[in-house]
Amino acid sequence: MAASDPANAAMLDQRVARPVSPRRRVVRLPRGVLRYGQALGPTGIALALQFVTFAITARGLGVIAFGLYATVTALAAILIELIGCGISDVLVRGVARDAKSFPRHFGQMLVAFAATFPPVLLAGAGLLMLGGGLAMPFAVALIGLAGEMIAARFAASTESILVAHGDMPGAALVRVVTALTRLVSALCFFAVARALGLWVWVVLAQSIVLALGLCLYVACRYGRPRFVWSAHDFRAGPAFAVNQTARALQGNIDRLVLAGFADPAALGAYAAGARLLVVGLFPIQVLTRMLYPEFFRRGVSGIAATRAYARSQVPAMLATGLAAFAAVATAAQILPHVLGHDFAGSRQAAVLLAGALPLIGLQYLAADTLTGAGHQGLRAALAIGASIGSGLLMLGGVQVLGGVNGVVAGFLAGHALFLVVLIVASRLVALRTAP
Repeated sequence: MAASDPANAAMLDQRVARPVSPRRRVVRLPRGVLRYGQALGPTGIALALQFVTFAITARGLGVIAFGLYATVTALAAILIELIGCGISDVLVRGVARDAKSFPRHFGQMLVAFAATFPPVLLAGAGLLMLGGGLAMPFAVALIGLAGEMIAARFAASTESILVAHGDMPGAALVRVVTALTRLVSALCFFAVARALGLWVWVVLAQSIVLALGLCLYVACRYGRPRFVWSAHDFRAGPAFAVNQTARALQGNIDRLVLAGFADPAALGAYAAGARLLVVGLFPIQVLTRMLYPEFFRRGVSGIAATRAYARSQVPAMLATGLAAFAAVATAAQILPHVLGHDFAGSRQAAVLLAGALPLIGLQYLAADTLTGAGHQGLRAALAIGASIGSGLLMLGGVQVLGGVNGVVAGFLAGHALFLVVLIVASRLVALRTAP
């Protein structure tokens, strides 16, 4: 039948005019977007649970006791990175390259925790008591640090294990479980009591139960730990630990600095605003954890490959940082209404501190560029310098602008400067190692 035949032409017209099936109009989202959405959904639930827990805790303790407790949690956030000597990061690197190595890395992680937790805990409690200490007994500081560090260390390590195996939704669910157990503890405790000295014991009990549950879950899913001691892994771990500790110090030193220059009430209001900033960091951290293993895979080809990968992720990270800033700035408006008039200063502190969120997101990309290509030592050195510089900027800001305003100015300046240093450093390394 010829193409010019009328019957054939009619059939062709019908095929052209036939409506497109709705199935063909479906727009498929990129795999990375779907993975991020799957991880962020449970993370959003975890954020909501954490915010409710934070509000209950702040109202229950009151602005002065909450300020003291916030100092304990800030120090705990720094010290947890020393627990394990960076073996959790070594686990991510090893499992990302060879999933069968997990039992050995899991056993090393548990051994490192048992060996490092006691000295880190005692050192932290001693630091809180240094120079006269906070207005709390040594035992309260010790138990408070222990509870916060156990929960944070095992939750973060479990997330890293799941991320290394490519299970982002599972990692996000760990955040939900962690937040939910703390919320239940807060609801039960503050319904009958308000004393800080009793609250820290409740947190310790919740943290131990959570840690045991997470270890059992990981062992059932991926295999029992093999308790071994690899000298090679333990030599690599400290570089990760130093880097993570320096980053944690940069993000939490503001409350430690302010504790020396402000009254407990002002510290409590500021700490409430800073706590909202921590909530805003979660979407950025989810994206960072998704990208982290890929830096190691690209790093096999050198820093040029990791830099190219980091550049490709800048739009997504910048958008995430700006969205987190907008969310924190919006949520800050209701803080005094939720927490009470004693926390009125938390609104301004949260909005100003949230300006660092886009900078922090881009820092993660620039820093992981170095780590993925095997330059973890350089990253650690830069992070230490940034932490020291940030502390000095905050102290200088306090002298010029006064307590809260000076700390905020130093905080923002320190993050901006660190981002510039990381970008320049990765560029110089690329030039030096270029063939």
